[in-house]
Amino acid sequence: MSGKRRPEGTLGLDPWIKGSRICGLCGEYRKMTRAHVPPQAAGNTGDVTSATVRVYNSERTTGRPKTGGMWLRGLCRDCNSLAGENYDAAYGDFAARLTSYFRARTRLILPAAEPAPPVLVAPGRVARSVLIGMFATTPHLRTMFPGLARDLQHRCPHITMPDGATLRMALYPSRNTRLASMAYGVRVLTHRQHYNVFSEIYFRPLAWTLCPNDDRLDGAGLGESAVSSWPVVDQWVQYGDDVTALDLRDLCHRGIPTVGHPLREGRGEWIETFQNDTAAFLEGTIPA
Repeated sequence: MSGKRRPEGTLGLDPWIKGSRICGLCGEYRKMTRAHVPPQAAGNTGDVTSATVRVYNSERTTGRPKTGGMWLRGLCRDCNSLAGENYDAAYGDFAARLTSYFRARTRLILPAAEPAPPVLVAPGRVARSVLIGMFATTPHLRTMFPGLARDLQHRCPHITMPDGATLRMALYPSRNTRLASMAYGVRVLTHRQHYNVFSEIYFRPLAWTLCPNDDRLDGAGLGESAVSSWPVVDQWVQYGDDVTALDLRDLCHRGIPTVGHPLREGRGEWIETFQNDTAAFLEGTIPA
């Protein structure tokens, strides 16, 4: 280990502490490297400011903001390079194509039909980049879904999402950023909703959640899930690296909603719970 003791009250892994620990993807005890989530190719560069969120004596505070992008030390060099060398450029290309629609509109609107130009995406590569990033921010995923970790590590050409987990995507125009691991929230004012995620990435122009794929909570008097309108993109990991240019409209037939973060849209309306030892939160801002 690094020899540094995590400050009491810190939520999960402090992303700036150096040292050796178990890699979130391969499970080997190794020195951790900086894993940018999302990748630097998607605009997650030195101008982005971020800070660790902490809770101490029931008070939510934010650590000293630092520039350098949104990153955590959650992957070893080999696993970090796996994403960087094979998948992150595809994610950056996809994000750039979506971001171009901000230039003409105040909201990100995906073109619905011809003659609007298509938004091309390499679905398998993009989904793998996202999932490897989630294993960096949420190391417990490796013990929950070892088969998925193994398939990602060994670059299996066609991956099936495990029972119990669903990957969802939405359009996210906000300049506020957030990475978080396991968290749960219930909306108790205005209307009933719940928000249950294993891992989440909010970084313009996209938001991603990995969440349970059952509907038991929807029928438990807690209202619908806050991400129920988000498209399920589990099938993206079934595409191999050779599929590099599919039209996004053919992958998300019902359209893609534009969202904010549910727990930040209704401040004071949610009760948010998490496990101190397993949850990590990082929030920041993309410069104008």
